[in-house]
Amino acid sequence: MSDSFDSVEQKIQEHLQILYRQVVDADQYLDDMRQQGKAKFQGVFAEQTIFNSKGNKFQPYLNEITENFEAWKQDQSNEELLQLLVQQLQLMTETLARLKAIRQAG
Repeated sequence: MSDSFDSVEQKIQEHLQILYRQVVDADQYLDDMRQQGKAKFQGVFAEQTIFNSKGNKFQPYLNEITENFEAWKQDQSNEELLQLLVQQLQLMTETLARLKAIRQAG
C-alpha cells in the first residue's frame, strides 16, 4: 500500500513543480495587467471556493496547496485531506489554463 502512496506523492510533487513555474508566470502577467489599470479583482478565486487563502495573485493559493500536501505526507491515511488537495490542484490547473488561453487570444 505504501508503494501506491509513494506514487501519488511523487505525482503530486511533480504537479506542484509544474504549477510553481506557471504561477510565477501568471503572477507576473497579473502584475503587468494591474500596471496597465486592468486586473482590478480582489481575489483570484471566489470566496466560496475550496481555498482558505485570499489574494489577487496565485502564490497564496499555491502556498496553501503546498501546506496541505506537506500535511498529507505526514498523515497519508487522511483521505479527506487528499481529496481536498486533489480538488485544489484541479481548480488551480484549470484556472491557470484559462488564463493562458485568454493571454494567447488577446
